[in-house]
Amino acid sequence: MIKKVILVLSLLTASLAGCQAASSPTIPTPTQAALPAACTSLPLQSSPISKPGEIYDTISKDSLLDHIEKLSAIQPYSGWRTSGTLGEAEALDYVTNVLGEFLYLKRVGLELERQKFHIFNTTEQWENSLLLTIVGKQVEVPANGMRGSRYDLKLALRFDSDGKLNDSDPNPLTADGAVVLVRSIEDAEELKLEAVTGKVVFVDYVAVDRIALQNEQSPYQLVARLFALRPAGIVLVTHNSNKPGESHGTFVGDSNAFINAETSQNTPVIPILYTRLEDLSTVGIKSWEDLKKIEKVNLTWDADVFSPATSGNLVARIPGSDPGKAMILSAHIDSANSPGAMDDGSGSAVLLEVARVLDNAQTQPPVDLYLIWYGSEEVDLWGSNHFIATHQNLLDRTLAMLQTDMLSHPLEGLGAEIYLNSWIYGELENKPAPWVDYMREQTASQGLQVFTESSPYINSDNWGYAGFNVPNANMIYMSPEMEALGSLHYTAHIHDPYDTVEQVKEESDVLVKMARVALTAALETGQETPELRSNPKPKHRALFISSHTEALLMSPAGFTEVGQTLAAKGFDIDMLPYGQPVTSADLEKTDLVVVLPVIDLPSQESDLNLYDEHWSEAELTTLEDYIAQGGLLVLTNSAHRVGFVGRVLEANEDWEKINPLAERFGVQYTTGNIKENIARPEKNGNLLMKEVAYLELLEGNAIPFTMKTGEDLAKSNEQTVVGLVRYGDKGGQVIILADVGIMYFAKMGVPYNQPFWQNLADYACSR
Repeated sequence: MIKKVILVLSLLTASLAGCQAASSPTIPTPTQAALPAACTSLPLQSSPISKPGEIYDTISKDSLLDHIEKLSAIQPYSGWRTSGTLGEAEALDYVTNVLGEFLYLKRVGLELERQKFHIFNTTEQWENSLLLTIVGKQVEVPANGMRGSRYDLKLALRFDSDGKLNDSDPNPLTADGAVVLVRSIEDAEELKLEAVTGKVVFVDYVAVDRIALQNEQSPYQLVARLFALRPAGIVLVTHNSNKPGESHGTFVGDSNAFINAETSQNTPVIPILYTRLEDLSTVGIKSWEDLKKIEKVNLTWDADVFSPATSGNLVARIPGSDPGKAMILSAHIDSANSPGAMDDGSGSAVLLEVARVLDNAQTQPPVDLYLIWYGSEEVDLWGSNHFIATHQNLLDRTLAMLQTDMLSHPLEGLGAEIYLNSWIYGELENKPAPWVDYMREQTASQGLQVFTESSPYINSDNWGYAGFNVPNANMIYMSPEMEALGSLHYTAHIHDPYDTVEQVKEESDVLVKMARVALTAALETGQETPELRSNPKPKHRALFISSHTEALLMSPAGFTEVGQTLAAKGFDIDMLPYGQPVTSADLEKTDLVVVLPVIDLPSQESDLNLYDEHWSEAELTTLEDYIAQGGLLVLTNSAHRVGFVGRVLEANEDWEKINPLAERFGVQYTTGNIKENIARPEKNGNLLMKEVAYLELLEGNAIPFTMKTGEDLAKSNEQTVVGLVRYGDKGGQVIILADVGIMYFAKMGVPYNQPFWQNLADYACSR
């Protein structure tokens, strides 16, 4: 069954696709999207609701379910929750068209902004076909393909049917043969090469389900054995179960052992699809034993990997009575292409329902209300981090943000409640989280009970906001019991083929309550003026320059603890986004400037040459002048792209491009490596190293540097890791870091590099 790719001709779809083929690396600035003209002929809305409390009762379960059904139906069986695809763009088009129907909101000034940005890679599924021959009759049954690795292009290209990056020509692979059934590693070990070669292996997903097995190695052993037997194709078969300990296909489409397994160069690329046992009932297959009825199988698979790929966000601004303040509600739009009704079709629908209710009630929120549908949550929260980077002024006037991610369907015997998860401010100091406390009080007045939880771990798209001192929370239907049992993905029934509308309907009363919580945040936040931020009002300013740093987690969005440390010391944290050159105006009234590493997304393995990242002469002069006038600048570098909590990814081929700036201060980054992951302070009494026992580095990520003149602050095996250069006669200073990883100073809640950044904040304040 060939997936029919239909581009909905609404705003900016064409330009989204065009970004990938552009010759310039610069992501265009956000554009204001026109609302669909056809909507202007719709009838006027009813009279506004007279009693404020009645507005909450107009939340419609049917409306919520309708949106989830339509979002989940976009490009079905076309991959797994894949960012940067045509399905994602079509889902954003759907939301755009729905918003265009709200005439009252349009009259009060509803604005739409469609953003586009690069992500590291994507897998576009063009064709996934599974034909079974039973009793001499060939029948097609539903099947899906898998996305390749999100982080490793070599592994990702194993899920490209022709193995060529950025090639969208049709190149289907087929497999045709008899069936071999495998339910365990023992089954596979007993098979002989001649019994499998040229045939199609059906694998019970239980055998490779690392979550249900609670075994990370056994699935990879089975995968290696299967590849060694040289089958013509592989079909994974899942079976639904709501019982703890039993498999129900968790991660079958996006991070299973087949996707992440290392293989030899001579291992052929073959079609690998997955299907649900429940979908085979139409051809009389209701159990694993029934698979023996299959006489012959035909697989067809066509997929392409793109790097970089293009993803997008949709931002809706509803003007409030007080435009000087703002409230953000958000969700991620990754229900297209796959079952994703709960995660996060539920959140996407909740935002649309908030807009519908406000429109129907003809009610303006008290402050500007931003509704944001992020793309690419599944790849390092790229959509939310891009929005954060490109809306810095908005963050300064944002009272708080609430992310809706997600409804769930707990396994049998597990209870769940609506939780608001937030970043644990107490990790740095013993501080309250007033935003979630405020929401708990406000929802209680609506007859709702919500629970709160704080942690230093990644929750969802709210996480990056913490690095910019924006009060945030992630709404999710869960419980600590579900987390304790193992992966929340497993216990919540998400990232599996059964995250469907049927599951949502079973939890639809909870879905309505979640919409009520979101509407409460929209209508009540800003009515009063309680202080919702834990940190003091800013008296200082720190500017992170990301003008040539396309990897968004290499910023305060990923350095959450650095941002919070500075905020606790009274800093406003700002950032120049990728593609925006630094000017002297940007540096005004700054107490601390941090220059982030030069890095773009295409790696050395990419056959594209879209980028030529470099500092312009004007930028170099601007930064040099800033230091000459007495400024304080931190210069960073990185041998790799860095992901969540300091995860080292592909090599950074642009690491030398910081040198034109560094050399102005007598500094040069050089080839070589710093082997140790620990740097120890020099005993010279420098205040920046006060009470710093050691600095932890990312493995293999530090780049050595030399200084013509300067002071060594920390070394690793006699190699300088942190240096200080004084420049000019007005007290200008440059702090040089060999590894941007020094900013990732909390692994699983242990803030081992925190003293250094606290010292730097104090130092910047005192100058």
